[in-house]
Amino acid sequence: MFTTIFVEPLFNILFLFYGLLPGHDFGVAVIMLTILVRILLWPLVKKQLHSQRAMQKLAPEVARVRAEAKGDRQKETQMLMELYKEKGTSPFAPIIPLLIQLPIFFALYIAFRDSVHPEMIKELTYPFVESIPAVQQAIVNPSSFSPTLFGVVNLTQPNVILALGAALAQFYQAKMMQPKNKPAGQGMEADVARMMSGMIYVFPVLTFVIGLTLPSALALFWMVTSLIAALQQHLVLRQDAEELEEAAEVVAQSSKKLETHALGSGGSKANRSKAKGGSKKKTKKK
Repeated sequence: MFTTIFVEPLFNILFLFYGLLPGHDFGVAVIMLTILVRILLWPLVKKQLHSQRAMQKLAPEVARVRAEAKGDRQKETQMLMELYKEKGTSPFAPIIPLLIQLPIFFALYIAFRDSVHPEMIKELTYPFVESIPAVQQAIVNPSSFSPTLFGVVNLTQPNVILALGAALAQFYQAKMMQPKNKPAGQGMEADVARMMSGMIYVFPVLTFVIGLTLPSALALFWMVTSLIAALQQHLVLRQDAEELEEAAEVVAQSSKKLETHALGSGGSKANRSKAKGGSKKKTKKK
């Protein structure tokens, strides 16, 4: 069921790219499919990143609520729920889009893992994809199928350079989303922040080690998807920064208008007071 719904469509798109590309470069087909999937998932990724950033911005207020609760879990939970409701977010908001994406990325992993084995091409391809000459040739004569990147890197074997590239790309992507202001001192929040900071280094190392044991088509996929994710994060962060600048400008303009209005009101009152004083003096003289 999972294979039919998720793996087979991705597998066939991969070999559709492979069959139609000039030169039939399998590595380029892997890159194209990865880019296509990341583009299609952009609305979910954008929502996830916005929610993640919103939760990071709330961190100081969450710390304040916990300090005010003084260990009273019921009071703390109630205050936090009120805070999340007021700000229109939830601690589960970044998780939901991620959960929707997970089956797709797992299916991609299986598709790339199986794609380097010629015997799987006949089993998983649709008839219209199978009819493409380059794909048909790979099925009829498996030895003619050469899953390489630019005709140089054999994607059926582990590759140190691609494994290292995947690890560095993942580190860069994770580093971008790390909060600049980390909770200091002791407590659960500070412990969690330190643990997450450590994971930024642990996961890339694991990626590198695992990349040395699997076909490098997977390392290529990890590297490309991390680089595109970093680009998407950059776009979201820049948009957030622009929105903050616009909001600050609107606030500044509103404050200036209020100040001008207040000064104008004050001046008109002073003029009216002077006019009244002058009329009183004239009456006394008479």
